[in-house]
Amino acid sequence: MFRDESRKPDFENLRLILEKKPAPRPVLFEFILSADKEKYLVGADYKTDTEFDRVVTTIKAFDSGGYDFAPIIVRGMEFARKEQKEGATISLNEGALITDRKSFESYPWPDEANADFSIISEAGKHLSEKAKFVAFSHDGILENTIGIVGYENLCYMVYDNPELAAAVFRKVGELIYRYFCRCLEYDEVGAVLCNDDWGFSTQTMLAPDLLRIHVFPWYKKIVEKAHALGKYAILHSCGYYYDIIDDVIEVMGFDGRQSYEDKIVPVEKAYRELHPRLAILGGIDVDFLVRATSGEVYDRCKRMLHMTKETGGYALGSGNSIPDYVPLENYKALLRAALEE
Repeated sequence: MFRDESRKPDFENLRLILEKKPAPRPVLFEFILSADKEKYLVGADYKTDTEFDRVVTTIKAFDSGGYDFAPIIVRGMEFARKEQKEGATISLNEGALITDRKSFESYPWPDEANADFSIISEAGKHLSEKAKFVAFSHDGILENTIGIVGYENLCYMVYDNPELAAAVFRKVGELIYRYFCRCLEYDEVGAVLCNDDWGFSTQTMLAPDLLRIHVFPWYKKIVEKAHALGKYAILHSCGYYYDIIDDVIEVMGFDGRQSYEDKIVPVEKAYRELHPRLAILGGIDVDFLVRATSGEVYDRCKRMLHMTKETGGYALGSGNSIPDYVPLENYKALLRAALEE
């Protein structure tokens, strides 16, 4: 176990951060940990033979690391896509399955009946007493639409065949919305994380007005559902956000946002600009985590915690996730910065 036994997971700490308030101790936030990092955190308890084993292992890893929650995804509602060639990069134009109304009608849309949401309550028995789940989906509304239409195809479709584009977005949105509604039914879930990349480094993937028509209304409904149940909604979205940040905060009403890159907006700058309108989660750039020394990682994390200690609304973590190519010593330095206080 990496954390000290005296530091017990307690979702109340993350709740305070999402309410843009200070917490009594530093709070950690991460979306995904790579398998090697989970193995380090759980040791001999690492087991992924079944989906249930995988979820329980993640719970134990986040508990060991000092997090106040564990992420969870319910399998079975994935959107079918054509297989893509594996490589260092992939094309967003490959794998199109919907090109016209006929292919739209014949597409094998996900069925809620194929997803066993009871895994939330069953796996929840392994959570620490005061911990909660943060539920996420297999990609988001824009990502799944691009996945089944193709990026360039979608860029043409929204103008050449706007009725079909609207129909695809509506169907994907309805299914993602229903997925999160089902997750939110469970007491073990304290928040949802809507993971949907909306931008490149310098602009949004679609024009902001198109996102406002086809994508944002569904997330507004998801956030409203979470809030109606006394729960929270987090946005995990990569890329440039200046043109849509008011939509994120004022229109959709997200409580917090994760995914920051130094080349777009360093997290220190994001915090100064967005707090206290929005909780800032993570933000220690992944490229920095890979290239920096463990001492540099530790020092930057400490500075970020000291900068936000009195004003709150910040949880320490990576700018995106912890992949396997982040050196273990650097990840340990990030954790140590929070856990030693």
